[in-house]
Amino acid sequence: MAQSLDGFKRKPIHIEKNLFYLSYMQNENSRMAVGGAMKGGEGFRPRDRWFLLLLGAIYMFNFIDRTIIAVVGEAIRHDLRLSDLQLGMLGGLAFSIFYAVLGIPLARLAERYSRVRIIAMVTMLWSLMTALSGAAGSYVQLLLCRMGVGVGEAGFTPALVSMISDRFDAGRRAVVFSLIAMGVPLGGAIAAIAGGAVAQAFGWRLALVTVGAPGLLLALLLLATIPEPERKDAGQSADTPPFAMVLRRLARSPSFLHLTFGSGFVGLVGFGTNLFLIPLLVRRFDLPLAQAGLVFALSFSLATMVGQVSGGYLIGRLIRRDIRWGGWAPAIAVGLALPLYLLAIHQSDWRWLVAFLFVATTLLYAFTPAIMTITQSLVEPRMRASAAALHSFGQTVAGLGLGSVVLGYLSDRLAVFLYKGNYAADCLVSGQASPPAACLSAAASGLQLSMQLSAFVLLIAVLHYSLAAKNLPLEANAS
Repeated sequence: MAQSLDGFKRKPIHIEKNLFYLSYMQNENSRMAVGGAMKGGEGFRPRDRWFLLLLGAIYMFNFIDRTIIAVVGEAIRHDLRLSDLQLGMLGGLAFSIFYAVLGIPLARLAERYSRVRIIAMVTMLWSLMTALSGAAGSYVQLLLCRMGVGVGEAGFTPALVSMISDRFDAGRRAVVFSLIAMGVPLGGAIAAIAGGAVAQAFGWRLALVTVGAPGLLLALLLLATIPEPERKDAGQSADTPPFAMVLRRLARSPSFLHLTFGSGFVGLVGFGTNLFLIPLLVRRFDLPLAQAGLVFALSFSLATMVGQVSGGYLIGRLIRRDIRWGGWAPAIAVGLALPLYLLAIHQSDWRWLVAFLFVATTLLYAFTPAIMTITQSLVEPRMRASAAALHSFGQTVAGLGLGSVVLGYLSDRLAVFLYKGNYAADCLVSGQASPPAACLSAAASGLQLSMQLSAFVLLIAVLHYSLAAKNLPLEANAS
């Protein structure tokens, strides 16, 4: 049935906003659930705990398969004699183009069809493509496999966030998503430690096959044990609003736009660090791949987990006092992270790099899961998956796609500038046993400087989060 935009949006959106705002102000049970969740799952039913565990495990392998290129990237670069720009395209652009673009149509499917089945199918796809990457015989074949991983992973987050919104009340969503999102840093740690060790002992190809296979089993477990949740507050009509209607709705939401832009610029630094930290550790500190993976796990993955869990709990308490903390908290955290990040990358001792980067990353990722749940509360129920896909689109295009390419390009240009000679001819020749020491020094210094320069975009993220805080009270209390 055709519906006007105003007619469709009027009642559901105000119900959803009131649920989000009042749950923090008035619902004591939700507050107890948040606190209980942080004490090992108290307040969750056994089936909800299984939901958290299984979806967390899938999210973990989602990130393992996404980030494994960052772990074995330096080995691939030496094996195939790639530039940092090519590595950035392999670990970022090739993945992110399909991840971002296809996330929207797959989210539209999640508005209509079983989200459990969608997640199971895309999990099988990205797992298979990761395993096939290990058999790639050339850079182009590897690039195509990474595109396939992006296609699979595109359908996961929108469907997951939509399921959380229907399965849990508004007061618990930030904590639920934060707990499931612990799979991200856990996945990063496992990819770094196990992937680095396997790659060092047996080569990067076997490492890709090893991390790709388990996702196939997890997809089957999901189909067998998790039922599709009923869509809440969807009204009498099962019609999904047209995508143009979703775009018009979100275009009139300053809070959504500012939160998405802010997360995009945070993603630029975060994804860049994720992709190039291990290459920096290998080049600058001459660490073996396995040890570099362990340092990555401590300084980045563990810090991300600490930040997400503590941030999800903290922002719930802050928003009960004032909804504007939904923008203020990430603005303050990102502002504090910037100088610490610059200081970390500048260190000449990897131990100090670990210490400063741990704190910077904890701050940088403290509120990213909560931001996703806040954007869900700005739209109608059957727009949730689309809103999540559009938020991920902005974050992924700016962070993983544009950020990885810009960072790789800057690294190459700076390496060429710092190298006294013909960098391409001396350092990127295929079949060369080992590049000269001067090549490694220029590559390390170029990468270090490019990471420091790119970090200043966090100032733009602080501005957007601050503007979101200004608009959140008006959108949350609209009548």
